[in-house]
Amino acid sequence: MPKKIIIKTTDDKNISWILNTTLNKSKWLIIFVHGLTWNQNEHIFVNWSKYFNSKWYSTYRFNLYGKGKNIRKLEETSLKDHIIDINKVVSYFQKKWIEKIFLVWHSFGWLSILYSDLSIISKVVLWDSSIGWDELLWDVFYDKIKKNYYINWWDWYKYFINKNMYNDFCVEPKYHIKKIKEIKLPIKIICAEKWLKKPAERYYKAANSPKDFCIIAWATHCFDEKWAEKKLFNETYNWIKD
Repeated sequence: MPKKIIIKTTDDKNISWILNTTLNKSKWLIIFVHGLTWNQNEHIFVNWSKYFNSKWYSTYRFNLYGKGKNIRKLEETSLKDHIIDINKVVSYFQKKWIEKIFLVWHSFGWLSILYSDLSIISKVVLWDSSIGWDELLWDVFYDKIKKNYYINWWDWYKYFINKNMYNDFCVEPKYHIKKIKEIKLPIKIICAEKWLKKPAERYYKAANSPKDFCIIAWATHCFDEKWAEKKLFNETYNWIKD
């Protein structure tokens, strides 16, 4: 059942959230972190929550930025802000009724998790995760009038980002690979065949055991295909429950 929770960031912003608990208020919680420019209400996040509630897990999904009063804006945030906010969310639930916390993230959300505090996390799952640099910079441009960077993906959307976030995009993948080698948690990497397969393979090779790897054939980055979404959820559940 949905529950209203207001979690404050360290600089007194509100974190936009949706917490769904099962009827028995499951003490196993899955926290989902969305990708760049996305939000908690995209189809895979809403359906994901319903799926895992049916498996007797509580779920929490939140926006790293968005619209509304006293909420972070994408053009004002950086990877550092995301990391701080994720740590704040995890710390909040650690002090409540939760016994186990699992982290699942999509795309750019992985880089936020990679550098966050994972000391109390039980398992982690990557969904078609970013590795940075060229993969992130190919659709980023500079607006000479506004003197700021923006993401322009085939004219489908345009989002401004600040210099700090642009610098986050420019970090060489080798540093992210080095960081994943430090993670000692069980980790599963799931990738869409048609998008970030190569970064996923690099992450898997660098990750410590226990680990697992899955390619969802013909799936696109956002797992828009119903069969791909179902496969994604099943693979995630099988890893978490073991």
